[in-house]
Amino acid sequence: MSRKCLLLVVLCLSVAALPSCEKKRRVLAAQAPGELRGGKLVFEEDFQGGLDRWETKSKQWRVEDGRLFTGDGPCENEGLWLKGVDLPAAVRIEFEAQSVKGNNPVFEGDLKFEFGGTERQHLSGYIMIFGGWKNSLNTIARQEEHTARLVVDRETKVEEGRTYKYAVVRKGGRISWFLDGKPFLTAQDKQPLNGPVFGFNNWNSRFYVDNLKIFKL
Repeated sequence: MSRKCLLLVVLCLSVAALPSCEKKRRVLAAQAPGELRGGKLVFEEDFQGGLDRWETKSKQWRVEDGRLFTGDGPCENEGLWLKGVDLPAAVRIEFEAQSVKGNNPVFEGDLKFEFGGTERQHLSGYIMIFGGWKNSLNTIARQEEHTARLVVDRETKVEEGRTYKYAVVRKGGRISWFLDGKPFLTAQDKQPLNGPVFGFNNWNSRFYVDNLKIFKL
């Protein structure tokens, strides 16, 4: 038996011996690169040209140092919504985000974006929250962020000042969320929301966003 074949046999036996939850995690990790590749780029935004392509519900939103910024005061879920571009039904959304303390008394975390609704307003679609409720909870919620959470994680915390590379993939009823190229949260919705709306939102955190790209899959 060749060395290559022997290594494959050992790998297969090792995976077979893993608990089912660990097997699932390994399978997701193996699938991740494929989900994050391909597709047709239909929109990109580096915020160098201002916010002409966005509908701002709060006066706080602005461009600062070539990046989208939440502003110096609470937006209270008055988001910033993309205009003139409809999300494809099968889509991958990528961007970079960095949460900072700013002028807040404490570091909030709370990086939030929303997509899949039919109206440019809070709670219309899926609400994706990283470090919500003072960096205590991460969730994919469906049209209600308190009572309609499809998946919840309380372990991962937003690191202050760290720039995260986000990617979310919507295919049918499956929503796959990646951070820095690694699986983060996954949810299955029996009644998927395939609306065209996308936007950023927050309550009272301070964060930056840059290099948004949207791909049709």
